[in-house]
Amino acid sequence: MDFLNKISPGLLGWLTGLVLPFGTLFLLIEYAVDGNALDTIPMLYAYNELGIWITIAVLPNLFFFWWWIHKKNMRAAQSVLGATIFWAFLSLLLKFGA
Repeated sequence: MDFLNKISPGLLGWLTGLVLPFGTLFLLIEYAVDGNALDTIPMLYAYNELGIWITIAVLPNLFFFWWWIHKKNMRAAQSVLGATIFWAFLSLLLKFGA
C-alpha cells in the first residue's frame, strides 16, 4: 500500500468521489435493469431518469466522506464532498437542463 501513501489526500478524495459513483451507477443499472448497462443508459437519458440513478449512485460517497473525517484526513473529506457536489450539479443538469 505504499502507492496510496504517495498520492496526495486531495487527489485520493477526488478519485474516490468521482470513480466510485461511476462504478456504482454501472453496477446498479446492470443488476436492476434487464440488458446491458451501456445500452440502458441512453434509454434512461431519453426518459429523463438518468439523474435519479446518478443520485442513488452517489450515496456511497457519504460513507467515504465520514470515513475520511473519522481518519482525521480533512483534505480527502473535502475532496469527496467536492466530487459529490459535482455529481449533484450533473444530476440537476440532467433533470432540469436540456
